[in-house]
Amino acid sequence: MTWLAETKGEVRPNTALKTEAAAMWCEKMSRTNYGQWQYLFVPQRKFEAAAAAGVKSLAELATSLVAPRPEPQLPLISLDDARVKREAFKTLLPLYSLKAAAGYFGSGEAVEPEGWLEVDGVGKLDDRMFVARAVGRSMEPTIHDGDFVVFRANPTGTRQRKIVLAQYRGPADADTGGSFTVKRYSSEKRQDEEGGWRHTRVTLSPLSPSHKPIVIDGPTDDDFRIVADFVAVVRP
Repeated sequence: MTWLAETKGEVRPNTALKTEAAAMWCEKMSRTNYGQWQYLFVPQRKFEAAAAAGVKSLAELATSLVAPRPEPQLPLISLDDARVKREAFKTLLPLYSLKAAAGYFGSGEAVEPEGWLEVDGVGKLDDRMFVARAVGRSMEPTIHDGDFVVFRANPTGTRQRKIVLAQYRGPADADTGGSFTVKRYSSEKRQDEEGGWRHTRVTLSPLSPSHKPIVIDGPTDDDFRIVADFVAVVRP
């Protein structure tokens, strides 16, 4: 394993973008003949604390950082709160589990949200947006287990290389245990006999190199659906 490690004393607005780019670079390098690469982001104080505790390798450092992460807590607003009627999709977004969101926005199942969350810092809200709690570690370092993630349903335009909530027919996702997943989308196309284009393969890739991609060959509308685009992670 080859490590690309970065310590950071100050987290700035563009830190998340740089972190994601570094993780993507390691993901691409891992597909070459140069072996497995792993990106490790370490806040400076945690790095110093680990060194003082006797950590002597990057592998040990990575293990020391995987302590149980307290679930982020945001005040959950009940469905019958008076604020919901006034502020829905203005300052508040509905909260669903990933399974419920995939069913409701993907298949039109009748599902009520768990409640509403106050969301800011993600631009103007609209009625296609919702929040879901992330499950699993495959999208670290961008999305952590338990994070509140904002999505926009029924996305338009290209999805290539975007993080999406997808619903598919196939083996259960290792993170969610169901036929829905949050992954980076990529696809291959070819021109058909009528001059149009059709997908020959869809790949749903994790950001973490320790997880495997989901590959769907010859997908049809019945086999695969992009439910929503990733917008941002909301933290307290």
